[in-house]
Amino acid sequence: MVLAPMTGPKRFLPHAVMTALITIWSASFVVSKVALASLSPFALVATRFWLAVLCLLPFVLRGNVLANLRAAFLPGLFAGSALATGYLLQMAGMTGTSASMGGLLAGLIVPLVAFGGFLFFHARMGGKSIAGLLLAVGGIATICWPGQGPANGPQDTLRGILLQVGSSTSYAAHVLLLSRFGRSAPIAAFATWQLLVTAIAGTVATLLVGEFAATPTTSVTWNGELLFAVGYLGVLATAVGIGVQSLVQHKVPSTHLALLFALQPLIAALCGALLQGDHLGTTQLLGGALIVLGVVVTSLDR
Repeated sequence: MVLAPMTGPKRFLPHAVMTALITIWSASFVVSKVALASLSPFALVATRFWLAVLCLLPFVLRGNVLANLRAAFLPGLFAGSALATGYLLQMAGMTGTSASMGGLLAGLIVPLVAFGGFLFFHARMGGKSIAGLLLAVGGIATICWPGQGPANGPQDTLRGILLQVGSSTSYAAHVLLLSRFGRSAPIAAFATWQLLVTAIAGTVATLLVGEFAATPTTSVTWNGELLFAVGYLGVLATAVGIGVQSLVQHKVPSTHLALLFALQPLIAALCGALLQGDHLGTTQLLGGALIVLGVVVTSLDR
């Protein structure tokens, strides 16, 4: 049976869902900073993703489990590899950037998706997409311009910024792979493979580095604040976020999706300012504004 497409206000339900997810992910930059006070970056990735895998197990074990897992294995492996790279780079970069800066650099995902679609999937890249990409690159150059100094002292370092840029590039690859495989792969199995690949990658990275706590001289205290942070990141931002994203993202037109993702750097910067007292200097604000403008301009290209 073929379901009729949604009409009227219902056709915007996937848009509303993606907006809610983007808000959750935007706030996760601040929550990650809280968790990183106790856990090392790679340990945080491993912990949140193993928790997310446990959350999705009841859904993936329904129906024809083996057939679904086989069908979703290769798509999940490809998408999971991109996701794992993005999270490992992002958490490592968060130790050298503020939550606000991390959110602003996440805005690079949209123009990078447009460029990646053109480069690998033969998608058309019009003048607005090119202009948006150039604006975003200009924003990165402005943020990294030598001699300006970070707004928060050592909090926004060049190393942290470059790691965040690498993370956004990996996330852009993940978005493209979701759009390519999301229509055909069994959703629960597809999402679970992605989470499992990332959990394993985070565990291996933690073992190689040999650090579970934030610093070698301290131990992890599982207090209420840390448990809330890990729960938010593992259950809400990861299990629910990636599972629902795999289900609805391909239902949102790419131009609309790009515009929705323009909200992420704005919400993340607002959360950083309100909850952690982040203060970006003139150079960082100008660079962030160029990135957001690049996202908006890219979203106008059909």
